[in-house]
Amino acid sequence: MDISTNSIDELVLEYFRRLDERGLSEWIDKVFPTSSTLERVRELAGLSAEEAVERLANEIVNKIAVDVAAEVVRAPAETATWLLARRIALWYLQLAVELGVVRTRR
Repeated sequence: MDISTNSIDELVLEYFRRLDERGLSEWIDKVFPTSSTLERVRELAGLSAEEAVERLANEIVNKIAVDVAAEVVRAPAETATWLLARRIALWYLQLAVELGVVRTRR
């Protein structure tokens, strides 16, 4: 399955680029969405988007290369890591909607 990159946040994309440039692509693999990621989003479907993002971010935060995150975001490591975790979580939600895994509430 091809994963859409249309909805990737520019900051997340820059984080991925920096990891790749440094030969740290294993860190990209840790957060790149898979079918189990989409299944996890489906499990959270009854929650508000905000709550789903926070829960996903909690699962993602330890999978982020702290030094690279701080450099890309230009913020203290903890702030940068949480910001990227939330943006990656939002990307997961957007992908799930694009792929029809979940629907948005109106």
